Amino acid sequence: MNLRQLLKNAGISNDIVKEVERKSKKISEQTEQEHQERAMAMTKMLLNDALRYRKEHGNDKQAAEQVRTIILPDEK
Repeated sequence: MNLRQLLKNAGISNDIVKEVERKSKKISEQTEQEHQERAMAMTKMLLNDALRYRKEHGNDKQAAEQVRTIILPDEK
């Protein structure tokens, strides 16, 4: 049962039903926008953390690769 049917069964007039539907739609849109903004903020934070981690620890990997040497046994 949707909102319109519920209000009609309660004996609420059509004008009030339309206003309630309009308000609920507006609230739903605002809530959806807030969720999208939160998701965007969380995504930005995660990306910043990942890039910062890569910047801090990525250089260690490059330094370790540069230090490596291959030792060959002496040929007799």
